[in-house]
This record gives sequence, structure tokens and C-alpha cells, in this order.
Amino acid sequence: MNLQLGSDGNPIIDQVGEENFVDLTFGITDLSEDDAHYRFRLAASYNDRELGLDVILVKDIKGGFDANVDPIKDHVYRLGVRFMRSGVESDRLVAAIGQLYGADPIPQEMVPEESFTVIALLQGDPDFDNDCVRLKLFGKDGEPFDEDAYYESFLNVDFANRLVYWNEKDPDYREPLLRALAAE
Repeated sequence: MNLQLGSDGNPIIDQVGEENFVDLTFGITDLSEDDAHYRFRLAASYNDRELGLDVILVKDIKGGFDANVDPIKDHVYRLGVRFMRSGVESDRLVAAIGQLYGADPIPQEMVPEESFTVIALLQGDPDFDNDCVRLKLFGKDGEPFDEDAYYESFLNVDFANRLVYWNEKDPDYREPLLRALAAE
């Protein structure tokens, strides 16, 4: 796929998606790692403005399913992914997502941090160095559980090509996702 880039050289955020879904495309910059985590910045372009945020991803994620395609409970990672506000570009990101989702009002600022439970949607161990790894994110899934706050999405991480695709799972999750990312 030939990615469309904005004037800032970042991928245009809303260039990939199926009908009725808003899927987001990001470039990866500032990738680093330690023993426990990958750390990187996501950058995209929308209406010729830079968008972005910082991400921390647990490093030793194992495949989420056994040979019978049953979930492996020990391979579900609470706080597996954290999105962190990196500055005004994160505020612009939340506003762009609000516009793409048709929200009213449009959020104007991102929360300092939002964390997700994560599971790798594969059998066996993911190869983050060479493969695009598909992760399922669960937001606001802690106790006590609040069904109105809960949401899901997918994060496809492709370190080899320095890309991330953040995909909708269900348009019904748009409102809770925006509430979780937007500062009051």
C-alpha cells in the first residue's frame, strides 16, 4: 500500500478504513526499548497539522490463543499499552478523532494518560521486529466495571515499517473512547 503523507511528512491519519469505520494510520518515531517496554511516538497528519502521542507497550507479550484458539488468561496484559499526551499535537489528535467520529462537542484536550488491557491476536509468540502484530485493546475494563465507559479497538504495530494502525472494532465504542481520551 502506498501511504499518503501530509505536508509535514507524516501519514494522513484517515486514509485507511472500511465503510462506516474510522481507522487511524500513524508513523512511528523515537522508537526505543528497555527490558520491559517499547517506547515510541505516534505521528500523523490531519488537515496539514501534526497529530501525535507517546506510547508505552509491554515488551514480552505472548500470543493470546492456544492451539484450540481458546484465550490464554495469563497472556492478557493489564496496563499492556499506555497512550500519553505529548503536547499540543495530542490535543489536536483528540480533536481530529472527534471530528472523524462526528462528535459534538469536539474535544479540545487529551488526558495525560490512558491505559489499556491488551491481548495479542495470534497463537505463538509475536515477532515485533519483523511482523505487523495485531493487538486488541480493552479500555475502561477495570473493576468496578462500567459498561457505559467500556470500549475496544485494535492496534496493529508494524515496527519494521514504522507504522501503527489503530482500528475501530465497533462504532458504538466511539463515544466511550472519546470520553476516555478527552480531558474534562
